[in-house]
Amino acid sequence: MLSYEKKHKMREKIGKKRITKSILLETGKISPEEFVLAGDNLIFKSPTWRWATCSKSKQNDWLPSDKQFLITEHVPCLKRAHELTSGLDKDFIFEDEGGDSWISPENLDEIPKKKEEEEEKEKEKEEKKEEEEEKETSSDEEVVEGFDISDDEIESANEEDENAIVSDEEVDIVKSRTYNITITYDKYYQTPRVWLQGYREDGQQLTTKEMSEDISPDHFESTVTFVPHPHLEVKTASIHPCKHAHVMKRMIDEMGTRNKVLESKNYLLLFLKFIFAAIPTINFDFAQGFEL
Repeated sequence: MLSYEKKHKMREKIGKKRITKSILLETGKISPEEFVLAGDNLIFKSPTWRWATCSKSKQNDWLPSDKQFLITEHVPCLKRAHELTSGLDKDFIFEDEGGDSWISPENLDEIPKKKEEEEEKEKEKEEKKEEEEEKETSSDEEVVEGFDISDDEIESANEEDENAIVSDEEVDIVKSRTYNITITYDKYYQTPRVWLQGYREDGQQLTTKEMSEDISPDHFESTVTFVPHPHLEVKTASIHPCKHAHVMKRMIDEMGTRNKVLESKNYLLLFLKFIFAAIPTINFDFAQGFEL
């Protein structure tokens, strides 16, 4: 029985014909050449991304050998998906023909804003906590003000401070889950495809259950699969590309209502905006300055 990886490779090779002229605006699909152009522009706009290659046996001949896929590594994931998606207005959501939920194109720019608002609230909480701790410290200093402390006691205390082991909590280091995110070109669906590889705070790979906590519940059951990466020797979570062209076409049409036209080089900037709706807690760089 053929593995998923072999089946998909076979389908890509004998499936749909290679795009020879741009059909981006009509279909939401792109050619391998447009994928490379869009990848170069993504790296220019967001330098945390880079091109990567793989062993020759896993390379696709429709892409340059040194540009087989895009990757960004060690991306922080501070919260779980339900903490963000539960606060979204239902007007932000639309359902595609298959019943899957996506963020409405006109509201995609609101998601980073909501995320920033959440982060601002967290920051305010931390600042308030620090202020309260400072007040308590000041209060303690006032209580001991009347005590006489000898020079020997001060010197002894300083020596203890120098030899003390500082814990992560004391230096306020925030540990979080991290993700490596890769983008490949799927020749069968003629769109990019996103792959996620997650790690715990201690560096161990996340389980399927743990990764499900970082993916929007609306997408986890219907559009996310756990399969081998086509270029790497790892099992990853992948956002299935069967609906990508449809969603991209909808966003392209939305831009058209405002007399805006999507250039091929900006395809991935727009694509990652809607992918962000599926993985809102993973803080990857997707050029937020790009407007719909």
